[in-house]
Parts: sequence; structure tokens; C-alpha cells
Amino acid sequence: MAADSNGVARTGGDGDLLSVESIEVSYGPIRALFGISLSVGSGEMVALIGPNGAGKSSLLHAIIGLRRPSRGRVRWRGQDITGLSTQQRIRLGMALVPEHRRILATLTVEENLLVGGMILPRRMRQTQADRMIERFEVLKRKRSQPAGVLSGGEAQQLAIARALMPSPALLLMDEPTLGLAPLVATQVFALIDELRAAGMTLIVVDQNARRVLNAADSAYLVRTGRIAQSGSADELAAREDIFGSFLGGSGDD
Repeated sequence: MAADSNGVARTGGDGDLLSVESIEVSYGPIRALFGISLSVGSGEMVALIGPNGAGKSSLLHAIIGLRRPSRGRVRWRGQDITGLSTQQRIRLGMALVPEHRRILATLTVEENLLVGGMILPRRMRQTQADRMIERFEVLKRKRSQPAGVLSGGEAQQLAIARALMPSPALLLMDEPTLGLAPLVATQVFALIDELRAAGMTLIVVDQNARRVLNAADSAYLVRTGRIAQSGSADELAAREDIFGSFLGGSGDD
């Protein structure tokens, strides 16, 4: 996220991989986002924090194309992609790990991965699935089992592996540790750190605001569909008033 000489977050820099400009999103008569703007540089990890119902998931959906904004623009490497479909955005290099994982319970682990690689040529799809299965040990052990038998932590690993199938440049993660035991959540954050170290660009929404801020470069606090605060992740992590006023004092999203 770029900043001006006063340290105030700004959007639309020349080096940005992604920029969101004054996005507004509605669900029928209900407005979810009110003119949100943000930017993400290549290789950067951005944290989105805020109370439940603040609009964080709606923002991710607008970025990936699952929800068409009523106003505003989404730019990818400087190009306006607001009118592109989700599949077109995936082909450009975006991927989403959705909230609640959304794996296909009746398909096997391997079949779920192949679905995630649908934009790839068939031979490359199988090769990439094999790579993901080697990378995630639990998936290797259960590759032929229905995904519905996986534990919550195992299903989350599958959801992440599925999103990684097309080798995205930008990975959006919506509540990747929601409902997971603390030890499993720590493992998910270790994977996030690994992806970040490999140079992947990330936007992460997570209920554990302190942990996600600790991992991120920059952060936005979303409240009632608006950006309430933004800056470096360290700056927001040091703001105890943010946790008391906006996050109920718990540090959770």
C-alpha cells in the first residue's frame, strides 16, 4: 500500500498490482460498501480487519468479481477490469480462498484440486494437482477420499491448495482460521508466512486481528462499509484504541 509524505495511505500507484477505487456494493436496497479505496503492491500482504458485518467479505467478492460494484473501479496492473467475470480475473492471476472453505464434499480431495485448476490445460492440471498433493502431506494421505470426511483444518488446507492450483499472483483469503483450533490456526498462519516468503501477494481477512497484523505489511480497518483507518500493519497493531473501539477489545475480527 503506497503512502504520501505524511504517511497517509493512498491508492493507484504506478507499481500497484491491484487498486480499488471508490467501490460501492449493494445487496438490493442494502448498501454494503461506501466508496472504499485501497491498493496492493506486488509481493505485499495486506490485512483487512474490522468487526463482523463490516463489509470485508463484500470487498473481496468485488475484487474477485463475485459481486459487481454499483460504482467505482477495480484495476489490475493499471488496467480497468471492473467489467470482467470471475473466471477472467482468475485467468489474470487472482484466486480466492472463500469463507467456510466451500469445498465439494462429495468429490475426492484430488477431484477438488482438479476443479480448482479448470483454467489450466488438462495435462498441466493433473501435474499441478500432484504438486499440491505432495506439498500438503494430509492431502497426500487422503487424495482418494471424499473431501467431506476431512477435519476443519484438513478442509482448510484443501481450500488453500485448490486456490493455489492456477499459481495465482494474488491470493485473497477470507477468514482462513475461522472455526479452527488454535494449533491448526497457527499452522495456517505458518503457511501464510511461507506463501509470503515465496513472494505471493496476499489480501487476508481473519478474525484474529492481532495475528494477521503481525504477518502483514499494511492494513485497512473496515467499519460499516468504509475504511476507518489505514496504514502500516505495525501502526495499526500499536493502536489499542482500535481494538477497544472497533474490535471489542479482543483483537478478533
